[in-house]
Amino acid sequence: MSLVPERLRPYLAGVLGTLATGFGHFYLRRWLRGLGWIALAFAATVAFVPEGTLQTISAGEAVADRADLYPAMVVQLIGALDAFLLAYRENTGTGVDPDIDVPIVSEGEANTVTCPNCGKEVDADLEFCHWCTTEFATADSDSA
Repeated sequence: MSLVPERLRPYLAGVLGTLATGFGHFYLRRWLRGLGWIALAFAATVAFVPEGTLQTISAGEAVADRADLYPAMVVQLIGALDAFLLAYRENTGTGVDPDIDVPIVSEGEANTVTCPNCGKEVDADLEFCHWCTTEFATADSDSA
């Protein structure tokens, strides 16, 4: 019986990326990529959104011309699309590293496996890694 990590959910990554820039990437555990999208959104806001609009938002007032916020919105939506496509590619197998799909059975004990996410020893009877909380699904349930 081999264990594989539970598949990432592309739609959830896209929705999280839409709610806040970079959150979809954080869900996928792509920390640097998420921080890069946050930095890009900040740079686009500073460069393209007028200062008067930023002051209006910080005062808690309604923005008169919503078109001023389009550059920041475009960066956020493209980041959400990137998170969705990244998760989708990993689910279809085109972006998954084949070395991490199947845990390695340790030589010392036959009832332990190595977690494909964090690399620590896990009891083979568990359905998740107690170190990093990665959920596992059996290969039999994926084929059914």
